[in-house]
Amino acid sequence: MNLPVKNIMRLAIGAVLIAGLGGCANNSAQPVMANSPLTGPVNTGTYPHFTPDPKGETTQFTPEEKQALIDRTTAAKTAAQSGPSADPAAAAKKQADLQKLIKEQQDDLKAIEGKMQTP
Repeated sequence: MNLPVKNIMRLAIGAVLIAGLGGCANNSAQPVMANSPLTGPVNTGTYPHFTPDPKGETTQFTPEEKQALIDRTTAAKTAAQSGPSADPAAAAKKQADLQKLIKEQQDDLKAIEGKMQTP
């Protein structure tokens, strides 16, 4: 390439860059610092659309309420997971009820099969 073609190409590329940067710098829709002092997002009618932060629908837990809820759920979990060794009287009652149900079931099966004499 000879020197005049290189100069023409450089000028053409420079003109394209200047035009592109000039288009980006054109911001006539909003004056500089129109919403100063900054108070949060403002809808200027241009992209992107910022909206105010959403507010919670309910009140938040206080630390005391949070701890009370944790204590309640821990106590319920401990009670639900405790085995028969936790209360021997309750375990004995449960075992007696289970034996009574087994005896009733055996009596019912004998009556159905006709092996038991009815009074």
